[in-house]
Amino acid sequence: MSSRNFMDILLNPFEDITSRNLLITGGLGFLLLSVLGYFLHFVNDGIINIHTSYPKEYWKYLVNGAINTGSLALLMYIYSLFVYPKARFQDIITAVLISQCALIIVVLLNFNPFSREILGGVIKQVENGNINDLKIEANSMILLSVLGLISVLFLYYFFHLLVMGMKIAINSHKVVHTIIIVLLTLSLDVFLHIVYPYL
Repeated sequence: MSSRNFMDILLNPFEDITSRNLLITGGLGFLLLSVLGYFLHFVNDGIINIHTSYPKEYWKYLVNGAINTGSLALLMYIYSLFVYPKARFQDIITAVLISQCALIIVVLLNFNPFSREILGGVIKQVENGNINDLKIEANSMILLSVLGLISVLFLYYFFHLLVMGMKIAINSHKVVHTIIIVLLTLSLDVFLHIVYPYL
């Protein structure tokens, strides 16, 4: 496989990989995200909101993940009924699951022990009132900046995959549908963060 083909698959896996394999990959990504939540102690309290959490039973991470996946898939399916009534729910849930795989990288970048140690030191200084005189090593500052930038890129990748999968599911090439899909996702993210149905 050439690098060009590999990049094509990364940018649009929905055209080159079978629906069955995409669904399996997305399902494994869902499970991996819940496993990481269990071991790294974070909660995905919104579609793209991820925060540190206290340790919980593993099944609670599965339920929290199901809330995000199910609510986003349901919202996208309802939207698809207005745009393309022939859209299949399987294609939509696959798009949601595959897009969430991008969040795995965001989690690994920001919730690994090394990043947490650096951020923990910064938070401790702020809590002690040293907000105007933070002492952070240059290497640590550069690393946090790089990790932050990469995280933003993967959040963009999340929306890219979701939009690509959804536009195939609803048979669309219109830019307006891209905008609506992103806005609906962001609105759901805010709604879930406010209502907080998580365990």
